[in-house]
Amino acid sequence: MFEDLRGYLTHLENQGQLLRVSDEVDPKFEIAAGIRKTSDIEGPALLFEKVKGFAGWRVLGGLFATRRLVALALGVSEEKLLEHYLTLEERRIAPEVVASGPAKEICWKGNDIDLYRLPLVTHSEKDVGPYVTIGIQVGKDPDTGIRNVSIHRMLLLGKDRLSLWAPADHHLGRLILKAEEKGRGLEVATAIGVEPSLIIGSQAKVPYGVDEYHVAGGLRGAPVKLVRCETIDVEVPASAEIVIEGVTIPGERVPDGPYGEYPGCYSEAKQAPVLKVTAITMRKNPIYQTALTGMPVTENHTLIEYANAAVIYREAKKIVPEVCEVYVTPGGTFRHHVVVSIKKRHDDEARNLILALLALGIGLKQVIVVDEDIDVHDSTQVEWALSTRMQPDRDIIIIPRIACSTLDPSVPEPRTTAGWGIDATVPVSDRERFEKVLVPGVDKVKYV
Repeated sequence: MFEDLRGYLTHLENQGQLLRVSDEVDPKFEIAAGIRKTSDIEGPALLFEKVKGFAGWRVLGGLFATRRLVALALGVSEEKLLEHYLTLEERRIAPEVVASGPAKEICWKGNDIDLYRLPLVTHSEKDVGPYVTIGIQVGKDPDTGIRNVSIHRMLLLGKDRLSLWAPADHHLGRLILKAEEKGRGLEVATAIGVEPSLIIGSQAKVPYGVDEYHVAGGLRGAPVKLVRCETIDVEVPASAEIVIEGVTIPGERVPDGPYGEYPGCYSEAKQAPVLKVTAITMRKNPIYQTALTGMPVTENHTLIEYANAAVIYREAKKIVPEVCEVYVTPGGTFRHHVVVSIKKRHDDEARNLILALLALGIGLKQVIVVDEDIDVHDSTQVEWALSTRMQPDRDIIIIPRIACSTLDPSVPEPRTTAGWGIDATVPVSDRERFEKVLVPGVDKVKYV
């Protein structure tokens, strides 16, 4: 458990997983280029200590660029990540509101508010401008007062204006629309530079109405300490590096995009709500954190990988009790493609599983089901199963028009896709014909 982001960075440095960059870098493209490079070579995280045009600021990037970094944040091995999500995501611990915290050390209100004084980063070549990309947004349901904690990008529009791209079918988007139906804006705080379990907890696939602060508490094994905002009725992490407080402007929308998105393509300009900033608070000598998305694999992908895998595993177990492994693949952006291995007891169990997973609505486009003797993480073994255990006319299922959350540029219309599944399992009554060729004694060879 780490008390704040700085404590975690000290831990990463001790593990050789944090690199301090002393060369001056430009927040337009150069910081993102460093994050892209470190993502491609499997880490480390990067702390940029000299940012052009922003004396005294430090920028953190690539904090979750690899599975190893995600595992270090949770204090488990990479092999135990899915198990950790499956067990601890449900162990919720309520947060604790405290009187004050480091996030309150500096406060800008009124004419002091100026977003241009923050080192916001422009990431990809065709991005329309600089974005806040890994601040956790906190808002409350206008009817129940229950908090939602999530991450949505924010485009810099002016010294006190940001877009807030929160689609209507996401929890925060629903809150914004519910507030507008009551004729008012939604109060939203964005906390940047928080203890890592808060970022990871915000990505948990929990039902609407579940406060993700409780999930983060379960992940870290202790309550998240919160402080009340200065100008809005929202609570934020007491040790956050920076907090942007604001209220959405009812009915106002602005074009947001193009933006380099998680499928590895640019999203087109979309109409997004506008946030009017009412205060900015921060720690002394704050660290601004940014995150890169785009071609897999980046931290956008690693953060969602095991949250999606946990949802799929739970659903798969409802359909086929003897699920062996679940692997959401990097080429499928850890969202669209999954391979599931099962111990099959009925010849059509795999077909039931395919249909159930495609209906989940989390963005799955391809489901491959294999037997328990196939390593789902080994693409050669999976392809071998497709080659020797599947006939296309018999074992491929195609489902048109599925509603789901996706930014796949191939879809016919927004939030809609088609899905397909492949049953690459062997018949229950004829398994011997499909056995792998094995050579006895390989495990006893010591000379190579």
